[in-house]
Amino acid sequence: MASVQMSQTLRDQITDNYRVQLEKAFRKAHNVQPAIDSIVHEITGKDSDFATLCKLQENYHDMLAKVKSMYVSKSSYGSNRMCDNIIETSVELGIVCNPNRPAADHMCMLDDWNEPYIDNSYGQENTERPGSTNYVEGDVAVALKDLTPFYQPVQTRVEYEKGWYQNRQYAPHASKAWLITDPELCEMLSPIGFIEAQVATNLEKFVGFIDKVTTLKRFIDEWPGGKELVPSEYMERMLTKKTPSTSAKRITPEQIIPDELKEQMNEVILTNKLLGD
Repeated sequence: MASVQMSQTLRDQITDNYRVQLEKAFRKAHNVQPAIDSIVHEITGKDSDFATLCKLQENYHDMLAKVKSMYVSKSSYGSNRMCDNIIETSVELGIVCNPNRPAADHMCMLDDWNEPYIDNSYGQENTERPGSTNYVEGDVAVALKDLTPFYQPVQTRVEYEKGWYQNRQYAPHASKAWLITDPELCEMLSPIGFIEAQVATNLEKFVGFIDKVTTLKRFIDEWPGGKELVPSEYMERMLTKKTPSTSAKRITPEQIIPDELKEQMNEVILTNKLLGD
């Protein structure tokens, strides 16, 4: 195997992939994923015209691949008239939960929403600011990222704080977010805050571990399942030729990899083996 050094770029890419897998593993462990799936299903199904558009997109992908294969050799730069998508997918979802709001408001869209906050911008230290006109006491912001790509008619996003120049420090806010009033869904989404804290804690431990690993081979040796986090071009580079291996030992990452993620990564590896990957 070729010796591939752990550059900061590679560490950052592996760490980001690790964060995504952590989020997925904890969502599954705390039964949050079914709630996400239910909301995504409602988004694509609540409007029959939008549902039809989503179906057209799926059929379009199949047809586009066939047509491109016929004409790819005949097109030149700038001459291709075929667009890749009718609509774009999202991997981020902004939600505001409040089971005490009217049930009829479930899956409505909130525009320019924010909680009350303390303004600590320059010259405004500790000034109390009210919530938006559509804020209701009991509203809880939920930011979901790195989801399986899905269709929604507009991009929704919740952010927990803004820069000083926008005067909303530490104030959850959203330009657009889905309102969830269903008590069961709100309850299922309630562990999100705990999950975010767990992800942050485990990510900090992981960064401490990977910062001490100098080569990609050492990383794979210490955590075989970790190869699923490595960009393919780096794995290919490592496997190009053989070089003498080192026998130096390091502390294994077993104690810093959450059980939820170990189980998920092992499932990925087993699935890949069964599929012949």
